Amino acid sequence: MQTKTREITILRITTFVCLFFGILGVVASQLAQSRSLLLDGLYSLIQSLFILGSGYVVSLLFKSDDARFPFGFAAFEPFFLVMRSLTLLIMVLTIGSSAFLSLFSGGYVISVDIALPIAGLSFVVCAVVYAILKREAKILKSPVLRSESKAWLLDTLLSLASLLAMLVAYIASKYSLSALMRYIDPALTLAFLFCMIPLLGKDLIQYSKELLGAAPARSTQSALEKIAYKFVRRHDFLKAEVYASKQGRTLNVLMYVYLKEERPLLQLDAIRLEILKALYTYSSWCEADIIFTLDDRWVDYTAIPSLQHA
Repeated sequence: MQTKTREITILRITTFVCLFFGILGVVASQLAQSRSLLLDGLYSLIQSLFILGSGYVVSLLFKSDDARFPFGFAAFEPFFLVMRSLTLLIMVLTIGSSAFLSLFSGGYVISVDIALPIAGLSFVVCAVVYAILKREAKILKSPVLRSESKAWLLDTLLSLASLLAMLVAYIASKYSLSALMRYIDPALTLAFLFCMIPLLGKDLIQYSKELLGAAPARSTQSALEKIAYKFVRRHDFLKAEVYASKQGRTLNVLMYVYLKEERPLLQLDAIRLEILKALYTYSSWCEADIIFTLDDRWVDYTAIPSLQHA
């Protein structure tokens, strides 16, 4: 199965699973009066909507450039992931504030008989889907699937928080600890929210940097430099300078190769093809421009506002 088809198929399946458990969680949370279950359900509902968007973004990435976007659709991937991280962060903060206020207003009683089986089933399914997505993201090297696996990991943790709240409430009910039962659900909801917020914040910062054209990881920069200087040594060039940015899975590379003396144009074209093949071998989502120059005075007048010097 082609990468595009496989990604979209996985996203469609997870959409239906996520939507089902989102609706189930929201309905059950209203019946059980549980905010931890509501958080889990709303998270799944919002996630299902964004998974639908993920399929559209993946389709765009495989399209050819057009007149509206002559440089391709790479920026759509980090833009989409920024919007999703921001939406989830707002949702988490909203439910967190509600749970925090509940702690100072007497708490609330939850219906364990309704919530406990739903929380248990949700936890098991979320954990299985997370494991599958993590494996597929690694195989396909897909930022979208990797982001989805992180989202399902958070969903798994939310389901675990809800499940723990139900179990503790169930134990408390057996020992007639009604006062304790009123604070179990909001307290555990807040505890897991404090764990989630840094993860969502980290993703938001990372994808924002990619959207703004930040340089890739230092390991990627080093790999690109290594490729460039392999050809510098092989063809006895003066030096090479590499600029790079990363947007989602797409790696944008601009390489200046400085010559010691004039070379035939056909020879340079052949060398350019060799370099492009090497870069594509390193990353099949690499888009590169390779410029040969003998007189480098013009380079100082070239603006590279969105790329970081390697």
